[in-house]
Amino acid sequence: MSDLIAQLQSISTQVAQDGAVELDSATHKEAAALARTIMVDLEDPGDLIDRIIYQPAENALIRVAVDTGLFLALTESSSPLTAEDLASKINVEVTLLERILRGLAAMHAVKETGLDEYSPTKVSKAFTSAKGVSMACVFGDILHPPWNKIPQLLKATNYRNPTNPDRTAFNIAFNTKDHMWDVIGSDPELLRNFGIFMATQAVGRPNFLDFFPAKEQLIDGYESELNTGGVMFVDIGGARGEEALEFKRRLPGHPGRLILQDRADTLKQVPVTEGLEMMAHDFFTPQPICGARVYYFRRIFHDWNDALSLKILQKTAAAMAPGYSKMLINDIVMPRRGASSFATTQDLLMMSMFSSLERTEQLWRDLLHAAGLKILRIWSTQGAVESIIEAVLA
Repeated sequence: MSDLIAQLQSISTQVAQDGAVELDSATHKEAAALARTIMVDLEDPGDLIDRIIYQPAENALIRVAVDTGLFLALTESSSPLTAEDLASKINVEVTLLERILRGLAAMHAVKETGLDEYSPTKVSKAFTSAKGVSMACVFGDILHPPWNKIPQLLKATNYRNPTNPDRTAFNIAFNTKDHMWDVIGSDPELLRNFGIFMATQAVGRPNFLDFFPAKEQLIDGYESELNTGGVMFVDIGGARGEEALEFKRRLPGHPGRLILQDRADTLKQVPVTEGLEMMAHDFFTPQPICGARVYYFRRIFHDWNDALSLKILQKTAAAMAPGYSKMLINDIVMPRRGASSFATTQDLLMMSMFSSLERTEQLWRDLLHAAGLKILRIWSTQGAVESIIEAVLA
């Protein structure tokens, strides 16, 4: 065992040194997954239970550190700070702060450099980013509570797969009949944080244009005479338009118009950008842009059960030009075996919020077939969470 500890210490030192280990994204994820497996194999059952059960406390500490500016103060300091220094900077009582810092140090979110002295770690730096801050707020405020109500929902439904969007763990957690999107839309601060979260959630993951050959599959086939509105790309439910803007950035000089569609309250937060048109649209109603080259959905259908997803698909398919228009669905295609923890957690998140799901390949094929569409190909790459489902009218 002493030899094993020495080997693990050597690997830890090597990985911690900046630039010492150069890994591509897929290898990085594989190595991290292996490290987690080793951790579980090394834990005795009691420690394993403690670690899993007490994880919500870690989320709470992260949120406090974000709210108080603790992480930001540490990362902005050129040297370690004492608890008293930090307490003065962020206006938190020192006794309370010492308790918080001990908890954060135990989870490697800060580093103890001396007695009551601390410096930032990779964790604290990550949670000063727009993605880290927005996720800490959004998950703490609205996404974590429904997870705790999943057991209650499943027990009440006699352990049947949840499909009713009006009876969700979210409804139980917040004692409301409202849909999650209506709750978010009614709270400006929550809407702002959710918009940032949606804009930054893909940070660290491949963009669909990294593995989908858009020039060959889309631009080379663009024909203005078949496209009465001259539209290349319609980003449906596209939030702040990150995907459409990335399309524009990577494919300069592309033909046709780019259109971003979403709820009016969401579009109010989107800065005006040359070359990107904004259109308020409810995707449960007929698609007003007919004959576009591409109708693009990113992480939309996992919010809706099959009946409602079918309605969205049918409304869009009715606007597509046969033999010309394509639908691109950027979403998780859940493997039947070996699914990642991120994918399975997303599936539980969809269950808790919407009584919906992440779909397997066969479920996707069945759904699109019912909407009068056929899948040409499912594109993906190693290390990617989502895939691109390329579909046309059947």
